[in-house]
Amino acid sequence: MDICDDEMVRVVLHMASDVANVGCIPIFVTTSPRVPSEGIEPHVDTETSFRANMYGPDNDEEDVGATVFPITTSLEQRYSPYHNNNFWDNDDFNNETEGDNVCAEPSNNTRRGTCFNNDGDDGGAGPSNVPSFQHEDECEDNTPVNNRGNRPIPSMVQSRRRIDPLTSLAPTLPSNMVAPSFVSSCDSDDISVGKLFAEKNELILQLRKVAFRDKFDFKIARSTTTRFEAHCCSESCKWRIRATRSSNEQNVPWVVKRIDNVHTCHNEVLVDGRHQAYRAREVGLEIVRGNPAESYNLLPKYSHVLTTANEGTVTHLEQDGDGNFLYYFVALGSSIKGFMQYIRPVIAVDGTHLKGLYRGSMFVATCLDGNNQLYPLAIGIMDSENNDAWEWFMMKLHGVIGDRHELVIISDRCTAIRRAVLKVFHNATHGVCFYHIKGNIKSQFRMSKALWDEFEPAFINAAKAYGHEEFKRQLEGLWMIHSGAADYLENNVGTCNWARSQFEGRRYIILTTNIAESVNAFIREPRKFPVTHLVHHFRKTLQQWFYDRKIVAESMTTRLTTWADEIVTERRTITERMIVRLVSPHRFQVIGGGLKEGLVDLQKRTCSCRVFQLDQLVCAHAIAACLTHRVDFINLCSDFYTTESLAMAYAQLVEPVGDVADWEVPDEIQEMQVHPPVEAPPPGRRKELRIPSASEDVDRRTVRCGQCHELGHNRKRCKNPIASTRS
Repeated sequence: MDICDDEMVRVVLHMASDVANVGCIPIFVTTSPRVPSEGIEPHVDTETSFRANMYGPDNDEEDVGATVFPITTSLEQRYSPYHNNNFWDNDDFNNETEGDNVCAEPSNNTRRGTCFNNDGDDGGAGPSNVPSFQHEDECEDNTPVNNRGNRPIPSMVQSRRRIDPLTSLAPTLPSNMVAPSFVSSCDSDDISVGKLFAEKNELILQLRKVAFRDKFDFKIARSTTTRFEAHCCSESCKWRIRATRSSNEQNVPWVVKRIDNVHTCHNEVLVDGRHQAYRAREVGLEIVRGNPAESYNLLPKYSHVLTTANEGTVTHLEQDGDGNFLYYFVALGSSIKGFMQYIRPVIAVDGTHLKGLYRGSMFVATCLDGNNQLYPLAIGIMDSENNDAWEWFMMKLHGVIGDRHELVIISDRCTAIRRAVLKVFHNATHGVCFYHIKGNIKSQFRMSKALWDEFEPAFINAAKAYGHEEFKRQLEGLWMIHSGAADYLENNVGTCNWARSQFEGRRYIILTTNIAESVNAFIREPRKFPVTHLVHHFRKTLQQWFYDRKIVAESMTTRLTTWADEIVTERRTITERMIVRLVSPHRFQVIGGGLKEGLVDLQKRTCSCRVFQLDQLVCAHAIAACLTHRVDFINLCSDFYTTESLAMAYAQLVEPVGDVADWEVPDEIQEMQVHPPVEAPPPGRRKELRIPSASEDVDRRTVRCGQCHELGHNRKRCKNPIASTRS
């Protein structure tokens, strides 16, 4: 399914500036009434309108303006980025016309709380028939004549987005008006004196093409029903154009009367088409990715195809009573199977804002594999971030993974997440990201830079400490540095929520929600996509990750993963300076190596340093004890860190969904309608960069005082004495 291709986007954006350049110019001739013949009604009207099509790709003639074919009535043609509305096709001058396909309106069936699986019948729709009209009658002088009467013309597909409408491109002129021989097509890059335009919009469109080619901008000085004047934006430039028409009647064309086609501004004014470029960009992205509103309607079909192609995949779609989008949840079967058996039971959840037309929020549930790599488990797309949305997401996540043993869920201090975790996961333990707590302290207590530089490392050491004594020592230091912040950490937040040594469960090395933030980072650009394209990008990314990581895991020669093996190897180098004393057949006293004394129990897989039992990876004390008594310390590490488990976590690959045209969707899903969220998108350009909070470490502008010339304050807040200027 080629829903969003970045290279295609670049190509379309390059083409978008010329998206509305439809080059057709009417040519009018005078004909006489045709002599009636048998079986054919005489043509009464002597005023016949003709159009010459200059836009055919197969037209290799140099002077195609002389070739015309009849039409019966004036057409209103609007360019659509989704359909080919080039209604009159003059291919090899066969005088044949075809009508555009007319798309049927979808039904208004609605669903609520839909879950897609592998069951269900498939259905589809065949191609629609396209009517064809052919002109075969000719006069004795080989001049084609309009002999179609009042036969209706097929309706043309109208686009939702209207781009420079070209209305009434073939008006009817009086019989005495004949087009001059020098009239050329609108596709010509130049505008010359005497050139005809059926509408003023055609003239303006051609001027835009010329301005885009020559890199200048023009202003419309005068625009009435009979007169049009424009000049270059540079006041010193002498480029001018004037076009008029004899009357304001609909069938009178515009004629270029004067044009000073030499620029004297020397490119002083270039095209500043920021607004036009933004609109062209939006049109190009819509051509490639589709309409944002229609993307919601495509979501049920995509979910069905996704669950059919990937075994075990779970998707849920929630709507309100009117069929408007509320929530969406997706977890690929490959991720579910790998997490339940071969991934550490620690999940980091986080939410982020979407930047598409209808905004919304995206929830992410992420883990770490045995090689310390991101392992996305599930994502959710919500109309907004609130208590109900987080509870719904946690319920669907619980339905996927259940009450896994020793499950830990880590998040920031969002009360909605904590409430949802405690309500849905009864056997899980909830932890708080210490990095977010550090940011809260920085913004709430407003410490000086010197005081913060002393407080920050002490807090990080307290959060990462393994032993209880080490944590108490670091906490006492925090009280000495800033008693208010220490009281906030101990009594308000609670040490059992952010400190590793005080946590009730096992967090391994996952102390923050950085892994969830990393998932948000790699989909920063796709967050602008419509919802279906966002889900497709998530699936496409996991497809690439699972394949690449499976190949890497199968090529590893060590029993532990590359990341775990490096840690164990580094710890082993310390054991060369350690002394091991036997306490019992399974207990050992280990001293030296620059570390605190440790008491190791190989049978229980514990150590007094608590690194062994909290990380489930052998510490330096345990390695020294194993080497002394010839015990394989690799077997004492958790299976989550083995190469075999890593390969099994990526064993089930993620399958693609194929092209949209090849989807086989049951009728009940095909007829399902999903409308965009109720809240209307706000006007204006969508923001893409968020404002960093006060607690974030960002590079801010350094202020220099204009009075004392020192950094950190301005002249108004300067407290330094003013230097005397007296000699």
